[in-house]
Amino acid sequence: MRAFLNLCSGLLIGLAPLGAAAAVPDGCGPLDDPQGLARSARIILVGEIHGTREYPALAARLACAALDGGRKVALALEMPQDEQARLAAYMASSGDAAARTAFTTGSRFWEKVRDGRSSIAVLALIEQARRWRMQGLPLELIAIDRPQSAPGTRDEYMAAAIRRASSVAPEMVVIALAGNMHTRLAPPSPSEMAGLPGRIDTPMGVLLRDLGPASIGSPLSRGAFFGCAPDCRVHDADVDG
Repeated sequence: MRAFLNLCSGLLIGLAPLGAAAAVPDGCGPLDDPQGLARSARIILVGEIHGTREYPALAARLACAALDGGRKVALALEMPQDEQARLAAYMASSGDAAARTAFTTGSRFWEKVRDGRSSIAVLALIEQARRWRMQGLPLELIAIDRPQSAPGTRDEYMAAAIRRASSVAPEMVVIALAGNMHTRLAPPSPSEMAGLPGRIDTPMGVLLRDLGPASIGSPLSRGAFFGCAPDCRVHDADVDG
């Protein structure tokens, strides 16, 4: 069953120079979670349109609610798995300007990917996770996307990474932030794929259905985001990511 959580009605573009200090999202702000997913679900797939502030903030609020409920959290991000060493180093750092520079400099993901996944809002989410980890909270950050030039589909890699993380501890919740075409629990129709830059035959949500994931998100009626669908620019919020 697909659950829907309310997002802020006006979506803003979550982009800024990556070297700049990122405003940490209000991770423990109000959360409309009537089904109590943060305290009960094993896997929560947050289907986003890339390039907004609000979707990373929603992932942060879900993580905060789960941590507040005494759960372990794995926050899974749609970035290549070969970025995991960088993530681990940053999570263990002080989070200062030098640490941010070391984290992003020389990374193809942070320097070349311009579809909204490598936004300042995602960097701020990572910084919030680092602060929680430094406070001793049971949270880990994992990169789940396919490494560059690796065989197989991106969805296969992401589903396998989430499946591995979910098997670590029964009490842990995996909160995955990814494009909403990947998080859906049914294959997309040809009309839904029209105009999108890549083909998705079997979304990771479908590949994980045996684990009973919750797939959440909100249809957007207004606002804007930055992404490549297919051209890289500011778009009105009327396409899937």
